Amino acid sequence: MSQNQMSSVPETIHITEEQARKDIQSLNLINGFLFDSVLVDEEDAKIVIGYILSTTYNRKVEVESVTSQKVFQATDTKYHSIRLDAYVKTSEDKSSLNATIYDIEMEDRSSDKTDLPKRLRYYSALHDTKFLGASTNYGTLPEYVSITISSYDPFSAGDMYYEANTTLTTHPQIAYKDGITHIFLYCKGVPNIKESAHSKKMAEMLKYILSGEKPISPDQGIEDVDKIVSKIKSLPEVTKKYMKQWDREQTIQREAYSNGEKNGIQNITVLFSWLFDNGRGADVEKASKNSEYLSELFEEYDNCHKE
Repeated sequence: MSQNQMSSVPETIHITEEQARKDIQSLNLINGFLFDSVLVDEEDAKIVIGYILSTTYNRKVEVESVTSQKVFQATDTKYHSIRLDAYVKTSEDKSSLNATIYDIEMEDRSSDKTDLPKRLRYYSALHDTKFLGASTNYGTLPEYVSITISSYDPFSAGDMYYEANTTLTTHPQIAYKDGITHIFLYCKGVPNIKESAHSKKMAEMLKYILSGEKPISPDQGIEDVDKIVSKIKSLPEVTKKYMKQWDREQTIQREAYSNGEKNGIQNITVLFSWLFDNGRGADVEKASKNSEYLSELFEEYDNCHKE
């Protein structure tokens, strides 16, 4: 691109406390910032996650512990680390559920759709390395369930509930027990759970997560979660956290534009669109947190588009 095609570095805009409070009030649980904020307090987190798991499985699930935005670093630092929105352990009581570890994530970026299955594959593999020490029996690995709650349809079938397990494709009647299950809940999907009462509760939960709208006669679970969400939205520390995140994203944007001009790209959107088109959503996520890596990607883009 020629010099006159390049956009100027955008002016830094600082958000006011009043605007931050207003923005926070408009957020719902599908938003990663609000979901993470709701999980900061351990007791609040147990209520929110307990409600999500109990509704998903249509039975009471006692949550043992919740770690919000847990980071798992790869053993070799040149590889991706992972951030889990909610890393959950349930009760050890075998009469409840077989699975003991959950990764619950809110997914609100349709641009991640193509990479989603392979991203979850990587997450589960890296997760296992943290639980399997040297000379440890593989049988000690906990069951692993990822639950992705999405504002977009991850598989374009229009349904509310999707579940993926490893299958012995030549002999589907034989169970292949690797202990991994991936559940995808599409907030706008058509209810497709056979048991009608369960299906109705699931649809109500997903509608609340996406829009904040409660049913006419909400159950106690939604009421409890809504009280927590309302409380979190009014906390001064959450407003400050939102303002800091705003400033951080402004800084990233300025660096991106600056690096983009130096490397001959009009703006960051061009680079990120190219990466997404090539199935490299993970690189976009990494670049948004690492300006040096972003510069490397700009250089790669230019090398790939030299005349």
